[in-house]
Amino acid sequence: MKKREFHRFWLALSLVAAATAAAAGQTKSGGIRAGIMDASRVEGSLIGIQYENWFVPGQADWETAEATPILGRYTSYDVNVMKKHFEWFDYLGIDWLLIDWSNMLWMKPAWEKHRGGSRELEKTVEVLFETCLQLQREGKYAPKLVFMLGLQNGPPLAGGVKRLNGIIAWINRKYLRKPDYNNLWLYYEGKPLLTVLYWPPNPCEQIGKDLERTPLTAERWAVRWMSSQLQDNHAERCGMWSWMDGTIRQKVTYHEGRAEETVVTPACFPFPSRGWLHGDAVGRDHGAPYIESWKEAFENRPKFIQVHQWNEFAGQKDGQGFPSDYWGITGKPAKPTQNVFGDEYSPELSDDIEPTQISGCGYRGCGGWGYYFVNLTKALISLYRKETPDITVMAVSAAFHPAAVKTERFRLTWNFLGHAPTSYTIRLDGKVVARNVHSLQYQLDLSTIAAGRHTAEVVAEGAHTYFDLAPDRLTRKDPKPLPVQSAVEFTLSP
Repeated sequence: MKKREFHRFWLALSLVAAATAAAAGQTKSGGIRAGIMDASRVEGSLIGIQYENWFVPGQADWETAEATPILGRYTSYDVNVMKKHFEWFDYLGIDWLLIDWSNMLWMKPAWEKHRGGSRELEKTVEVLFETCLQLQREGKYAPKLVFMLGLQNGPPLAGGVKRLNGIIAWINRKYLRKPDYNNLWLYYEGKPLLTVLYWPPNPCEQIGKDLERTPLTAERWAVRWMSSQLQDNHAERCGMWSWMDGTIRQKVTYHEGRAEETVVTPACFPFPSRGWLHGDAVGRDHGAPYIESWKEAFENRPKFIQVHQWNEFAGQKDGQGFPSDYWGITGKPAKPTQNVFGDEYSPELSDDIEPTQISGCGYRGCGGWGYYFVNLTKALISLYRKETPDITVMAVSAAFHPAAVKTERFRLTWNFLGHAPTSYTIRLDGKVVARNVHSLQYQLDLSTIAAGRHTAEVVAEGAHTYFDLAPDRLTRKDPKPLPVQSAVEFTLSP
């Protein structure tokens, strides 16, 4: 048998095996992801995470990062860092990665030259594919891979669909036609999944016009268009997925009457109006918005869940933000202001999940979230997949690092998913100040305590968990039930 014929035979055999396993109810999300994985044949949701590979010289120098990763200021060429990321993804139950190539249209020299920054991105993705291939051959976990390309995301007259077709043709030659990579893709409806970020003012109306002028050439792919800020443009109405919305909760996209995709995120902002500095932006808030974001997934059980996001760690410098209509999203003339911050801004106003150094410094101050958001993600996915259906996941709404309180009243609120507690107990500096609280809020009286640093804690009664969410270490499932509690520090400065 010739080499090419052998690869075709092997691929066909793998597809048959995957179909047989699915028919027998043996293919489940969150399990061993070896061989062909077709989402349409998988039981349950497939959870992905948005992943950046742009930490290369001249592209991301970490200068504007909002915090410092536990692994340090790495490069995307570092295979050991990549394998550590995959180790965490395996533990969390991540099925696939969204590889962000949506910004290549902005680069100079142009992507078609395959030089400079765009060539660096190409090379880091080569490292990513080869690392996944190596791990699979060793019988180890490797996430399935999905490209996110860009169409509208670029300067005016960037080439439109014609240019997008050229990028797809290049990916076909470079990756899709390599038999060794057949098992690396996330398939959907028999084809590798490909997403295209598309974000004009009216995506559902505009997409037809763009494709009428130049049809998309992507016959080998299962294409899903992906927009952003669906709370404003309602691109979900024409089947577009979301990359990130400006509200908690995020939108859900349906396909043929079934929930197909939604995004979960620890924080968000409306765009383009000021981005993270908009009055309606939602910060990390100690994880309470993240729990609220997951409720949409719990209620709708979509086929695809995207965690937004793992590792952007880049932003705009002070005074160098975007003008109010940099992308031409609203169709209105751009204003000369430079105060729109659309990537990461600060430890609180950011949405990366990768573990960071708790006392490490970023562009706008020091302090990170440690393992907290990875730990919270682990507990939420474990609850979502009913691996621990009896647990409660809870977070108090407050600044993650000590915040200044100048009044005699401090309002605590909290959020939870899972088993409903019977009541709540409130502690201040370890002493009980209230029992049998039955709402999701409590007003702390600070009139009799001294100025300085204090700790407020909420304990969920009649509930338990198996995951310690302490930020200083990676959580592991405890064999015995643990109390459900969430504490925040604050500094009283009357």
